[in-house]
Amino acid sequence: MWYVIQTSTGEEEELITMIERIVPKGYYEECFCIRRERFRKIGGRDEIDLYPLFPAYVFVVTENPKRMFLELKRVPKLTKLLSDQQDSFFCVDEDEEMFLKSVQDEKHVVRRSLVEVDAEGRIIGAEGPVGVYFDRIVKQRLRKRYVWIEQEFLGRKRKVYLGIRLKEDQG
Repeated sequence: MWYVIQTSTGEEEELITMIERIVPKGYYEECFCIRRERFRKIGGRDEIDLYPLFPAYVFVVTENPKRMFLELKRVPKLTKLLSDQQDSFFCVDEDEEMFLKSVQDEKHVVRRSLVEVDAEGRIIGAEGPVGVYFDRIVKQRLRKRYVWIEQEFLGRKRKVYLGIRLKEDQG
């Protein structure tokens, strides 16, 4: 089962490193942060970097969540955060897990989707995650090269930003 640990935004990688160093590997299968490719213009240049899909969330796969929860209390960064707050260690339900698996690759990165737009600037076709969840697009920002979709996650609807590449960028 997949579980989510909430931490401070920007400290996801540090938390993963601490968990891998302190918690015995036998208590979990994998610990990771899902990242997405993000397009930015910096100094007139196009740049692609990786940014957390869900900032402040770290995912852990474990078959023994109670034992893992106890082990996490040994991680210094989490001492305050977890102090017996049951809602700090969320279980990802089956539909949410299927969604997360469908948008990311084996390295836990959500790659940008290739999209085609019409003359009015509407997306008319897409590959990758945007193509799969085309009907959930709530907003598109072509210039910024992203769309956001609505997805149920941890009991509420959330905005999930997915990067895009325009077919015209390919040439």
